[in-house]
Amino acid sequence: MLETFSLYAKAAGAEVFICVGDADAATTIARIASGPLRCTSGVWESYPGICRALEGMGLDVAVAEEIAEKERERSALAAALAGGVGIVQAKGAVAETGSLVLADDALAPRLLSMLADVCIALLPASNIVPSLDEAGALLAELERAGHRYVSLVTGPSRTADIERVLTIGVQGPKALHIIILAEEGA
Repeated sequence: MLETFSLYAKAAGAEVFICVGDADAATTIARIASGPLRCTSGVWESYPGICRALEGMGLDVAVAEEIAEKERERSALAAALAGGVGIVQAKGAVAETGSLVLADDALAPRLLSMLADVCIALLPASNIVPSLDEAGALLAELERAGHRYVSLVTGPSRTADIERVLTIGVQGPKALHIIILAEEGA
């Protein structure tokens, strides 16, 4: 499934990296990063080793929910999270479409995934399902768990609404990088 997912994600315009271990993932993120780094609290809680490794490389990593505490107005929060690099956590992925499943409980992480110029999604390899049928079950599970913002994301933002010319990054990230976190020996 890993190969199928990678093939379709790349066809949709995403860059896909397979990393083993926190240091490998942090090094890959550092190579991609070209601006302020922000992550969700879910990333910080689930992958503290990656965040600490990034800080060890001299990169500051701000947490979207902490920014939201300072920026109470929605427009100010959106402005604070716009641009730069956003690191988000994928709850799953669909091999047959190359799509990510994102699910968050607050506005700040949702905005980060939509307003960063570059979105980096951390995806455990074990969370890739073969088809949309299995993704439906995952979506239902996420909804039962109370996730407010659930979406399927396939590639960077794109539209052809402007004089039928394909344009990237108009309504979301200009670039989507997916870091598949593989188990050692897998």
